Amino acid sequence: MMNTPHYLIDKSKLLLNLERIEHLREKSGAKALLALKRFPAWSVFDFIRPYMDSATSSSLNKVRLGSTRFGGETHAYGVAWADHEIYEAAGLAWFMNRMRVLEFFRSVCGLRNRSLAAGLAAKSLRAD
Repeated sequence: MMNTPHYLIDKSKLLLNLERIEHLREKSGAKALLALKRFPAWSVFDFIRPYMDSATSSSLNKVRLGSTRFGGETHAYGVAWADHEIYEAAGLAWFMNRMRVLEFFRSVCGLRNRSLAAGLAAKSLRAD
């Protein structure tokens, strides 16, 4: 008997999508970030890592996870961060957010001698 919930991932289909992402990265110069909230399948992180520049998340624990498992420019977003979480995350991640929240993050990053870049986040592409 299989425990539920159980997720079955077809790596051959996943690879096709990862190759599409790689193609877009090469042709456009864009970076690909794994949204940890949308795809928390740790069992295939090692398989996915070569096709991703890093990860993005909305909580301190997932920032830690993205930084540890993917490295690179871990991105963070969200409006419900406690001050102590922001200070720790500022050492691990780049922040994306609404402008008024970015201004607060900018001041925290300045304390850590880090720059803060604002950018656009596009929704994931899905190839059926």
